Amino acid sequence: MRVPVLLFLLLVLSGCAALGEKHTIKLESEVTPSKVSLEEPEEIVVKAKTTNIADKMVTVEVNVIETEGLSITRPNKTTFRLKPGESRIVEFKVNLNEDAVPGDYRIDVQAKTTEGDVVLDKAKLRVYRKKALL
Repeated sequence: MRVPVLLFLLLVLSGCAALGEKHTIKLESEVTPSKVSLEEPEEIVVKAKTTNIADKMVTVEVNVIETEGLSITRPNKTTFRLKPGESRIVEFKVNLNEDAVPGDYRIDVQAKTTEGDVVLDKAKLRVYRKKALL
């Protein structure tokens, strides 16, 4: 009876270790400004900072996922190599579309390596309507 239980525990623990793989990159994103008015749109920038936290060189591609009500302009270069410990910031320009409405927008940012490591982060943008003067 002990052998099947030990075998089961060994399989479960090895499966948990395989599922708990560590990432090779770290992703932090922010949107500036974090609050914009529908009546006075301004330039919005999403900054995605990717850091290589592995002990080897990695090739990374950074992208912002399309968000309803927003149009995203991607820079020319979104794929790059990072040395161990090195970071790079990629800036994406964002504009409100004509169909944008007041509310909170979640902008999903993704960084992935050529080895298949995928990291997601989100930046938040609040769109508001100015109150009319009576």
